[in-house]
Amino acid sequence: MKRRLLSLLFTWLLITSAAFAQEYRQLTNLPSVYVNTYSGAGITSKENYIYARLVWVDEKGTAVYDSIQIRGRGNSTWGMAKKPYRIKLQKKKRLLGSDHAKARSWTLLANCADKAMIRNALASEVGAFLGLKFNPAAEFVDFYLNNKYKGTYQVSDQIDIRPQRVDIYEQVYQVTDNITDVSGGYLLEATGNYDSSDPYFTTSHNVLVRIHEPSDSIGNRQLKYIKNYIAGFENSLYSEKFGDAKLGYRRYVDSTSLFAWYLANEIAANPDGFYSTYFYKDRNDPALYFGPLWDNDISFNNTTRKGDVSQKLMIDVGYGDTMMKVWLTRMRQDEWFTKSVAQTYADAYNRGLTDFMIEKVDSLARLLEKSQEENYKVWNIRQRYYEEIKLFSTYDEYIDDLKTFIRDHNDYLKRAFRYISPFECDTASYYRIYNMNIANGLMDVCSASTIYNVPYVCLYMETAERLSQQWRILPVDDHYLFVNRESGLALADLTQTASSSHLTVAEPDPSDERQLWDIVRNPSTGYCNLANLATGRIAINKGGYSRNDNPIISFTSNQLDATSGNRLWYFEKAGPVVNQPDAIRALPEEAEEYALMFHPAQQEVHFIAPDLGRLRFEARVFTLDGRRVGSFQADEAFSTRQLARGIYLVSWQYGGRTHSAKFEKK
Repeated sequence: MKRRLLSLLFTWLLITSAAFAQEYRQLTNLPSVYVNTYSGAGITSKENYIYARLVWVDEKGTAVYDSIQIRGRGNSTWGMAKKPYRIKLQKKKRLLGSDHAKARSWTLLANCADKAMIRNALASEVGAFLGLKFNPAAEFVDFYLNNKYKGTYQVSDQIDIRPQRVDIYEQVYQVTDNITDVSGGYLLEATGNYDSSDPYFTTSHNVLVRIHEPSDSIGNRQLKYIKNYIAGFENSLYSEKFGDAKLGYRRYVDSTSLFAWYLANEIAANPDGFYSTYFYKDRNDPALYFGPLWDNDISFNNTTRKGDVSQKLMIDVGYGDTMMKVWLTRMRQDEWFTKSVAQTYADAYNRGLTDFMIEKVDSLARLLEKSQEENYKVWNIRQRYYEEIKLFSTYDEYIDDLKTFIRDHNDYLKRAFRYISPFECDTASYYRIYNMNIANGLMDVCSASTIYNVPYVCLYMETAERLSQQWRILPVDDHYLFVNRESGLALADLTQTASSSHLTVAEPDPSDERQLWDIVRNPSTGYCNLANLATGRIAINKGGYSRNDNPIISFTSNQLDATSGNRLWYFEKAGPVVNQPDAIRALPEEAEEYALMFHPAQQEVHFIAPDLGRLRFEARVFTLDGRRVGSFQADEAFSTRQLARGIYLVSWQYGGRTHSAKFEKK
């Protein structure tokens, strides 16, 4: 009988083992995660946990986690058809391996609103690229609940204090004495979502700050400390000396995490990035650290509430006007902040940000290739489950659309974050004149064509060898003359009758008001309008197109001057004139304002002045070895056609001084 019982037990074990192996299988190349509640009940609450068993199946084998707890999670995401969950293991485990935290609490993100299902993962990759210390994990799995397949899910970190998450000192016990150091750590959130289970306070500028940790163990002394510390930060931020490195808000913030966190939200175009913002403070550390990133399923241009944001900043159009945006809006008034953000973004862009993101999108899409097919057998890929802007019939179309947005938005940010310093005319330098709206779109001079029978001013993508993209800017009284380096001709608005006209170039004449321009700077952005003195009209990139040879026109000035990127320009130095022998040479002011001009195309050297007749001197032309090859009067032109190729020196005397300039005959 005993042997028979043992035999029956062994047979039962074989049968149940076989059934276990057959039931819990790996569906695709991704791990398969099975969660079965002990009662068989579904998950209907995001407050109350239910006990369950979790089985993890991957190429390494099968791992079983008994007595886990599971509940719903999220705010708007909990109301979606494909629901997210939070799980709590019986003991701390490195669920995702040694590169990730050893913890009890983990999240199962459904990514229902994101048809690509990789936006949260991509945001974490961007955070890592920018240097944020902790970025939530993204392990994709095929998820089953009570043996029913639910689709492709993302296992990620719960935001809490511990190594390999927010790695700061953890205040486990409530402080009741007056000796214990309570300077950290605190995990905080500036938010519009208040949970009464967590302590919170509201600042003097009405920013609600939720204290995630310590929560259960927080005492009055700890609460008072962090509340007063944030008040000190906020008071410094709004003080008269807020921009001072020692007296202002900078002494309260870790600038590296501030810029990385802020830019990550702008790169992801996360409309909720400033509505719910994590930040933290460690013990014995005076800085507030920003991050981690989270909640990016409607980022990267994926919400109808905001429409197309490829050409917008979230600090301007995102949510959080009474939350983190309150502080950021003030920081934007600080030149150090705007300049540092611009430099940080430029560094990231030049390190290959766009290529990095595109490669990550492609890599994640390949990883999900099989799983997404199974997912969209359950969920309709063409159905709008939340606020998706675009609906496609295939997964690849969603991926391609995401990549298009990344390229367009990153190029826009390059313009939006370019630090625009106040223009100070340097007559010894050439300038490139960029359009605000078009990445690397420059004011240029295009040749006559079948459409325009004369050379005209146009937009052209930045090209190093095009000298026609460089301009000499010469002051004339309180106005400016823009002289093109290649042609030696001046920017002009020659048509005065029409409401708009194509800008062109003409022989420089400082007395011609049609060639004189006012540079009208917008102090809040640094960008400028170029307003013609004679017509009062504004230089505009016609239609806002980014194509080469697109005409630049003059148009009637109106209320759009300060906001339309097609009308706004900025200047960057292209190099010094002194080492460019074919350059225009600005000369010291004497009794008259004047300049010597060289036109390579016309092969001519001459002076310009409001009244050439008042310049009564002779100019002589020499080779560099001192041989004289010609001379001309100041009110005449000197032809260089008869000269051999080489560098020449023009010399003259005026105002009791000797002056000279070089030019090159090519």
